[in-house]
Parts: sequence; C-alpha cells; structure tokens
Amino acid sequence: MKDNILEIQNLKVIFPTEMGIVRAVEGISLEIGRGKCVALVGESGCGKSVTSLAAMKLLNPDAAAVCVDKLELDGQDITQLSDKEMQELRGKKISMIFQDALSALNPVMTVGKQLDEIFIRHMKMTKKEAREHSVEALRMVGVPDPERRYKAFPHELSGGMRQRVLIAMAFACSPDLIIADEPTTALDVTIQAQVLGVLSDMQKQSGTGLLLITHDLSVVVHMADEINVMYCGKIVEKGTTREVFLDPLHPYTKGLIGSVAKMEDEKGKFVQIPDSLPSPLYKPSGCYFHPRCPYEKEICRQKMPPIQILENGRQVRCWMCRKEEDGYES
Repeated sequence: MKDNILEIQNLKVIFPTEMGIVRAVEGISLEIGRGKCVALVGESGCGKSVTSLAAMKLLNPDAAAVCVDKLELDGQDITQLSDKEMQELRGKKISMIFQDALSALNPVMTVGKQLDEIFIRHMKMTKKEAREHSVEALRMVGVPDPERRYKAFPHELSGGMRQRVLIAMAFACSPDLIIADEPTTALDVTIQAQVLGVLSDMQKQSGTGLLLITHDLSVVVHMADEINVMYCGKIVEKGTTREVFLDPLHPYTKGLIGSVAKMEDEKGKFVQIPDSLPSPLYKPSGCYFHPRCPYEKEICRQKMPPIQILENGRQVRCWMCRKEEDGYES
C-alpha cells in the first residue's frame, strides 16, 4: 500500500480560444498522503478548480489540452483509463464535493434517491439496503430527521443542508480520496463553520484523503496538514499549515494571510494585495506576481523564479527568498 493516495507531477492544462492560448495550469505537482488533508489555496481564477477537474479527468478533451508526467490514484496510473473505467472509480475510489450544491444535485430527484443510486451502482445493494444506508448517511452528516429529508427535493432544503447532502454522497462508498472544491463558498459564516466541522469530522473518522480547494485561508487553518499556494497556474509556496501561517515566505502568501488575519502594518492599515489577478491570456513577464509585489526587483520583471526547496522540505517560488546554497527545481 502506497503512502500517497494521489500523486500529480508536472500537470499542465491549456485552453485554446479565439483570443489566444490560456495556460490555466503550468506544471504543478501535488501529493496527498493517505488520510491527510492538503489545501490548494489562491484567488478565484488562479487554476485551482481546473486542477481538480484534471485530477478527476472531467475536463472536456475537445476544449482543454491536458499534459501530465504522472497522475496516480493509490498507485494506479489513471492517465490512460477510458471514460467508462473512470466512471467506475468516481464515487467509489475518488469523489468530489462541488461548491454549488443546487447545481450539482438533480432538481427532479429526491436527495434520497440520488444517494440510493450511489449505493446501488457502486456497492451493488438492493433498493431496500440502499435506502437504509442513505438514511444513515444523512444522519452521519448531521441532517435532522433524515427519514423525512430523504424524501425531500434539493430546492426544499437550505443551502447548508444541501451541502451536507453532497458530503454524504461523497463519503457514501468510503473513497480513498475526496476533492472538495470551495465547499462553503455560497454559505454564510455560521453555516460555513458547521459544514466544515462536518467535513473535517467525516474525513478524520474515515481516514479518507482530502484535497481542499479554497480562496479563503481561514477555511484551512484548522483542517489542512499541508498548504499549497497557487498563483496564475503555478504553485508559489508549499509547506505545513503551521509553517505557512507562522512564517509565510512568498509575498502573495503574506498578503493572503494578512487579509484573513486582519494584520495591521505600522500605520494601522489592513494588509491588502493591490490590484487583481492578471488575465490568463496576458500574463506578465518574469514572475507573474511582480506587478502586485511590494518587493519587486528588476530580476522579478525579467525571469520566472524556479521552485526553491529549503532544508526543511518547504518550497517557495520567489527571487527574494533565493539562496545559492539551496537546491532548485525548474
């Protein structure tokens, strides 16, 4: 049994458009250990969701070109699997929790029947067995009166309840890996905390690996074992959650944490990242972050910094952090 449930090496995703080539993901690598929670964070539009869809092999090959050196799920190379073979894996070995539950759920089927389908298809259960497991799955994620909610349609449930249903569906077959793509974005702060608590408890109880995708670092601080910070399709920093929060290295990471923690500078102003993410069609030269970086130097405008691997295993892509004695990856 391999230690890593998911391994991605040098993933690249491009979208040919009438306006030009969009390089959504530029050579990122990720590893998720068995039972671990790894967070992929960054602003909306930086390539996080595209990465998750590529890992699930859900991108339309007519619209996107995907190139990857290694894509393994529990040691199995899934790059050459057919659509039919992937359909067997999805739900059983790998599941996904989408950010918009109302769109993800079938509006003309009760939530119970949608859960039943998972148990019948992947676990080969009878309808009666599936119903019993579906009700129990709803109970496990904290849905009140699960027997009654089993018969409800998605529009009859609150946003928080719908998100709990998606979590129940994702954990139904005890998959090895779950990808949660902005699972609480559409919810208010109080409901967010409740849903994240359910997700965290379920993940720890089941020992399932979790890739948590979010733009909000406050979401990951109590859940993730490791944080990968993504900017304009590239990983710019990687480290344990404690390391990244206590000692952020990349200026972008510092800005993200500052905006969450409400850190103040010497003038008493909130720390903010200026401007916005550049268009994926017109990325700047050199380091993609340099137009927004307070530490910008001439080399930042000219060359993309390589990933620097520090002695403790942390990684950072920034000229400001570069030391000649440390190792590099291009």
